[in-house]
This record gives sequence, C-alpha cells and structure tokens, in this order.
Amino acid sequence: MKSRIPVVLLACGSFNPITNMHLRLFEVARDHLHQTGRYQVIGGIISPVNDNYRKKGLVAARHRVAMARLALQTSDWIRVDSWESEQTQWMETIKVLRHHHSELLRSLPRMEDPDQGSASSPASAGRDTFFREEQRSALQGWTFIIKVKVAWQCIRIRQKLSEPLVEKASLLCKW
Repeated sequence: MKSRIPVVLLACGSFNPITNMHLRLFEVARDHLHQTGRYQVIGGIISPVNDNYRKKGLVAARHRVAMARLALQTSDWIRVDSWESEQTQWMETIKVLRHHHSELLRSLPRMEDPDQGSASSPASAGRDTFFREEQRSALQGWTFIIKVKVAWQCIRIRQKLSEPLVEKASLLCKW
C-alpha cells in the first residue's frame, strides 16, 4: 500500500470576522483529501492579512487574530499564525507560503549527519512547535494546499511555478 502524502492546509484572508464556514471549509477539505486515499492532512493554518490590506471596514489585525484563536480553541489540528498580520505591509500569498514552508522546515528534527556520526538537535529546540513528533517526521515529503480567494491570485501564483517551493505546492483555488 502506498503511503499518503502529508498535507498542510493554509488559508490566507481577512477573517473579518472568522466564521463557522471558514472552519467548516477546513473540515470539508480535510475529509475530501482523506477520501482520495492519496493525502493525509496533518495540520491547518489560518493566516489573517495585515492591516494594510486596505479592505473597507477591516478590523485591526490583533483583534482578528484574537477572534480566530478563540474560534480554534477546541481544534487540535488547525492553528492561527499571526506572522502575516504582523508584517509592516500587505503580503502576497506566495510570500506567506514561503514563510510557512521555512517555518515547517525549521520545525523538523534534524537528521543524523553521516559525516559527523551524531544526531543534531531539532532546529526548533526550545520553541513550541505546532506539529507533533510523528507529524514532523511525516513532513519530509509534505505538500501545502492553499485556499486562494480570487482567480487572479491563482494566476499570479501559477506564473511563479518555476520556483522550487511552489513546485511542491498544490493550489486549491476558489473561483
């Protein structure tokens, strides 16, 4: 039996406010991906946009992040990441994807270095990491699935598919 591809779901958006439907989309996506038999969803990330997104009526990022954290208190697999909301300017989705890619790699335990003959300590030593040990080890062959709100964002991301990071990512576009 072929092993499943580990997947992290990433939703970028204003979450102004976060709703039950946002959370339900994660559940539906996870269930669908599991039913294919090809994927194992190991985590979900909600990434609220920065205050400079310039959306009329946008509540301050710190409040949107706090609301999302409250909404996710009972979730053991979806978390809020405030990095995007804390930046000095609005971030393109590809930059958010790069950030989460590098954070996930940083949270992976380092493998034994055959030249050194000893195992290195985890790169995230001392940090509270989201993924449990078995999930982090599964991330060796991970993929990201991101929800993109509008078609032009999908097109812009697909134009950058030559980037090594995006070649590893699957895009789930909401048209």
